[in-house]
Amino acid sequence: MLRPSARALPLALALLAGCEPTGPSGVPADRTLTVALAVDPISLDPADVTDAEAVYVTEQIFEHLVRYKPGTTEIEPALATSWDESEDGTAWTFHLRPGVRFHDGVPLDADAVVFSLERQRDPAHPQRCKTCPYWESIFRNIQRVEKVDAMTVRLVIDRPHAPFLANLAMAAVSIVRPSAGSRPGAGAFATQPVGTGPFRFVRWIQRDRLVLEANESYWDGAPRIRHLVFRIVPDARARLVGLESGAIDVAQNLDPSDLRFVPLHPDLRTYRAAGVNVAYLAMNTRRPPWNDVHVRRAVNHAINREAIVKLIYQGFAKLANGPLPPSMWGYRAGRGYDYDPARARALLGEARPSFAKTPRLLVMDSPRPYLPSPERVARIVARNLADVGVPVEIAVLPWEEYRRRIGIGDHDLCLYGWIGDNGDPDNFLYVLLDRDNAAPPALNVAFYDNAELHGLLVWGRETSERAERERLYQRAQEIIEEEAPWVPLAHAEVTVAARKEVRGIVVDPDATSDYARVFKTSDEAKP
Repeated sequence: MLRPSARALPLALALLAGCEPTGPSGVPADRTLTVALAVDPISLDPADVTDAEAVYVTEQIFEHLVRYKPGTTEIEPALATSWDESEDGTAWTFHLRPGVRFHDGVPLDADAVVFSLERQRDPAHPQRCKTCPYWESIFRNIQRVEKVDAMTVRLVIDRPHAPFLANLAMAAVSIVRPSAGSRPGAGAFATQPVGTGPFRFVRWIQRDRLVLEANESYWDGAPRIRHLVFRIVPDARARLVGLESGAIDVAQNLDPSDLRFVPLHPDLRTYRAAGVNVAYLAMNTRRPPWNDVHVRRAVNHAINREAIVKLIYQGFAKLANGPLPPSMWGYRAGRGYDYDPARARALLGEARPSFAKTPRLLVMDSPRPYLPSPERVARIVARNLADVGVPVEIAVLPWEEYRRRIGIGDHDLCLYGWIGDNGDPDNFLYVLLDRDNAAPPALNVAFYDNAELHGLLVWGRETSERAERERLYQRAQEIIEEEAPWVPLAHAEVTVAARKEVRGIVVDPDATSDYARVFKTSDEAKP
């Protein structure tokens, strides 16, 4: 059996002291599923989130017009039962599912869909979301959202768009209850979410827990658990202690050094899936000396990526040689950049970069699904760069401040990553490396701008021919490798740890889980 360190145990017990033997409202604990998260969600407004923790929660509350089949990125009907595409590919008409109601009892209709999308599309909308980051980067091609009749909606886009339908299964385009935001103001979506999903919102105690309850009227069948509780447990070892004691049923983002021992524990199980993600070091190509491709190549040769994967990920990741994970269609293996400090010094000697002001490496202060120990990775990177004559100052920032700073380009280097949303290469290549997404708040945090790459990626979005898209993306990845705006680090495996009595867990490639079909074996004897 695993034993926590003497240092970690008091902290673990303190963090878990609030785990009650019964669930919320006195419901027996075996009808309550408790999931441990490393940090609080930033917001519960699905249009305004960029953190994985928020998506874990909002995907239980809200739904989209279409959804992914469990464990895949294959599209199936959700709030829309069917859809039609115009001959020219610029108009999509969705027929809504009858009989669906929001958690407050109001029926789903076309007005709710129009509201949910227009508050992101229209900057003057009275219930405009705070930043709408996905809309600006992924859905900007939507020109109009029209109500055809009470149960039919039409989306008009500027040109044919191959990943369009898959994009509509993303969390950002969840359908929200219009009046839920109009009562106390637009900010209510962040703290008082009302959706149509399998769980309804109950309460959120910041930095402690977030409680949901089963939507017994859910159109796709009521959940098998009564309450779903997300506990905020920042310490990874404390999350493990909670699993061992039974205070926690499921844990996200355990440290890889702990994960490898979980299968040895008789009461614990792990659920694993190939991750559709990437962790990388981005260089701000708008700033010298990172605007010099020779310097960028030198940095690639300077970083010991294999050591990072072995030491930090402990076997729960694959070495990255580019932006796309190997499990994604269109992937190009590439040759990458070997760890070669001598070659790095030679390239720097040719480029003669100036480091009169010490470059700053920005890193987030909390683990992410693609980067389990951000600060440790930052220290390895800084040491590798110092070995070839590149001084680096590390700045560890809270997630929101970190995301704001890198989004406006206030960095020299940053450690970052991405979890794929829809199983399409466009969601990595265009979103993370195209010039269109280099305007603040940028998702292209290398601020990389290449005309040929832009042309390839735009055409890749417009053609529906799979073979042609693959050819375009192969060339795109060649350019990215040659130009080296990133140091690709790793593709993390998605791993969730749970108690053995928890059944029905399916881990999706994007690291989310659908808890509507999860149950405990002890529940089966309950009425």
